[in-house]
Parts: sequence; C-alpha cells; structure tokens
Amino acid sequence: MAREEVFGPFLVVHGFETDEEALEIANGVAYGLGGGLWTSNLSPAHRVARDLRAGMVWVNSYKRVNPGSPFGGVGVSGYGREMGFEAMREYTEPKATWINVDARLPPFYPRR
Repeated sequence: MAREEVFGPFLVVHGFETDEEALEIANGVAYGLGGGLWTSNLSPAHRVARDLRAGMVWVNSYKRVNPGSPFGGVGVSGYGREMGFEAMREYTEPKATWINVDARLPPFYPRR
C-alpha cells in the first residue's frame, strides 16, 4: 500500500526511529500529492514538512484546504498547480503597456 497511489479510506503505519528514516520512507515512492504528520513538537515539524516531497503537507490535521492555496502534487502525482496565484500564472501571459498621456502628437498624425 505504501508504494501505490490508492484513493479511499485506509491507513498504513510504518515504524521508524528518526525523522530522517521517516523522510526516507515517505520520499521513497514515486508519488507525492500530499502528506501529513502529527507531533507535539512543531520545531522539527517545520523541517520535516520542508523536506517531505509532496505538493501539500498537513501538520496535526489532514485534508484541510483553502481555495486560495495551491493544489497539486509532485512526481507522478501530477505537474503544476491548481487554485491560488500559481494557477493564475499558468493561464495568463503578462504584457506591459506604456502610455504617455502628456505626449503631443507630431503634426503629420491625423487629429480626431
């Protein structure tokens, strides 16, 4: 179960001794949509969340989202992000337009 991307209510429990071992287990799969960890010590949680290869990471909760935050995975769980500013960048192309409102047109320009 830990090496497959399955959807549904299930739970896989792995034992580990160190945070590094837990990260090795979690990052040892090709998938990376989301991951979660529970702890009473938030100091290492920040490091583990940073190093966890996943598009979304929850600490002391799971699957709580905000529509303004990006959604998407890494590895074979997907490419790109939906929702949030990251998605807007995927669907837009920036363009700069400069207009001088004080400019005087040369006399050969037709006047309207």
